[in-house]
Amino acid sequence: MCGTFGATVMRMRDLAMDLSRFGGLATQPQLRRLGHSERAIREAVAAGSAWRVGRSWLANARAEAEAVRAVALRGVLGGESALRSHGVWVTHETGLCVVSPRSASRLPSTRAGEYRIRVERIARDGERRWRVDVGTALVQALPRFRTRYEAIATLDSALHARRIDRRRLEVVAAGMPRRIRRLLPHLDPRAESGLESILRLAALERGWSVRSQVRIAGVGRVDLVIDGWLVIEADGARWHDDPADAARDRERNAALVRRGYRWHRFGHAQVVHDLDGCLEVIAALLAHGRPAR
Repeated sequence: MCGTFGATVMRMRDLAMDLSRFGGLATQPQLRRLGHSERAIREAVAAGSAWRVGRSWLANARAEAEAVRAVALRGVLGGESALRSHGVWVTHETGLCVVSPRSASRLPSTRAGEYRIRVERIARDGERRWRVDVGTALVQALPRFRTRYEAIATLDSALHARRIDRRRLEVVAAGMPRRIRRLLPHLDPRAESGLESILRLAALERGWSVRSQVRIAGVGRVDLVIDGWLVIEADGARWHDDPADAARDRERNAALVRRGYRWHRFGHAQVVHDLDGCLEVIAALLAHGRPAR
C-alpha cells in the first residue's frame, strides 16, 4: 500500500513539475507526450493539485488567471494580455484579449472587459500554447493604443526585456500600419520602464536635450538626464515611502546635488494620468537654471 501511495505521489509531483514547465497550463496531449497517462491526470485532479479547463486543458496554481480564462473561452491570450504575460509594458489596462480560430463555432460568450479576436491561424508561443508569441501580440495590440507614447513604451519594453530583437521587430512591423512603422526610429531599448519611455519622448518633443540610462560616478545609473543637469526618474511601482527606501533616496539626492545635478522623481499615476503636469514641473525646475557646484 505504501509503495502504491508513494508511486502516486511521485507521479503527481512529476506532473506538477511538467505543468510548471508550461507555465502552469498545458493541453492534455502535451502532458501525454511527456508520458503522463490519463490515470495520472485523473489522480492529480482528484487530489486537487490540478484541475481541468475546458475539454483539453489542465491547470495548476502556477497558471495565470487570465490565461485560464482565455482557454476556458476556447482561445488563447492575445494582444495586450499576451504582452503583459510576456513581461512587456502595457500602459493602460485594456481588458482580456482572447484569440480564437476563425473556424471555431459556438464559442462561449465574453464578459464585460473581455474581447475576442478571430484569426485564421493562432501563432502560439512555443510550449506555452495558451498565449500568442510576442511578435503576434504586438501586431494585435499596437493599433489599439491611444498614443504614440504608449506604443513606443511597449516596443521599448519588448526590446529591453529581449522578448524580441530588432531584426524580428522590423519584420513584424512591415505588416503593421504606417503610423506604427514610423515609430521604429524613436525606440530606445535601454529604457527600463514604460514610464521612462513616456517621459523621454515627451521631454524630447519639448525640445530639451535628453540622455537615457546615464551612469554618474558616485551615484550609479539614473533614468534620464535633461539638459545635462536635471535628473528625472520614474517609479513604476510606488513612491519610495518605506523608511529604508526614503533614506537611500535622500543619500542619492545629496550625492547628485554635490555633483552639480538636481533630481526629481515621478510616480506611475503622475506620468500616466498627468503627463502635462510632469512636464510643467520639469520646465519649472529647468527655469531655475543649472545649480552652481
